[in-house]
Amino acid sequence: MTFEVKNGGFRYHGEREILRDVSFQVKDAEILSVLGANGAGKTTLMKCMLGLLRWTSGASFLNGKDVRTLKSKAFWREVGYVPQAKLPSFVYTVGEMVVMGRSSHLGELSQPGEKDWQKVDECLKTVGIFHLKDKLCSRISGGEYQMALIARALVSDPSLLVLDEPESNLDFKNQRIVLDTISWLCKEKGLAAILNTHYPEHAVEISHKALLLFPDGTSLAGDAKDVIGEKNLEKAFDVPVRICTIDLPEKKYTCVLTLPSSVQHKKTEELYEQHE
Repeated sequence: MTFEVKNGGFRYHGEREILRDVSFQVKDAEILSVLGANGAGKTTLMKCMLGLLRWTSGASFLNGKDVRTLKSKAFWREVGYVPQAKLPSFVYTVGEMVVMGRSSHLGELSQPGEKDWQKVDECLKTVGIFHLKDKLCSRISGGEYQMALIARALVSDPSLLVLDEPESNLDFKNQRIVLDTISWLCKEKGLAAILNTHYPEHAVEISHKALLLFPDGTSLAGDAKDVIGEKNLEKAFDVPVRICTIDLPEKKYTCVLTLPSSVQHKKTEELYEQHE
């Protein structure tokens, strides 16, 4: 499986260009992380990639074919989408919500059959929440609901997972569970993954490739270790950055720290002086 964006550009009618000449490629078993400041266009990028918004220029390609030429069901059999997690108000059980991901395999008037429910059980076990199958989505935690969304994406047997900020609004433990699950799926199952993240250190840890979006609509794509550097992050987020490595017995971990800018630092000093 190969997914590629070539020279993607997007603007809302009458507004400035949000994305300009974006290009990247991801293949089987690879993870690509998308980074950028709030408003840089990360979610817009994902919607354009998946055909939920139309590129103003450029195109997305799945296995060499323009996504716009593919039938909807054929596309969604190959791609599993995990939106930003917001606990629902509707009254569905976890199992009922996950089986909705089988829609690309069903006829218009068909109901899920035994094979579909077996796939639901398999995916719930894969992400470690089979015990929640009969529990209402409105009665589970944010971390559990995030795993349910991943299970719903997996149930269609996709080759590519696209995840919009999968670890946001989660505590340390649940962030770790989500990251480990994505890494395991790509390494052991051979899936490719594209994820938006607010955490550069997460991207460094699990990603093979990275796409960094800058405020002016331009971008930088390449190997994660080359893209996620101090100067590039400072340009993208407009804040001083330092990257540090912690060498633990099991492996090396990367930490990304933001520092006060000179202006911010000066304002802080003036504030302290006023209160002395």
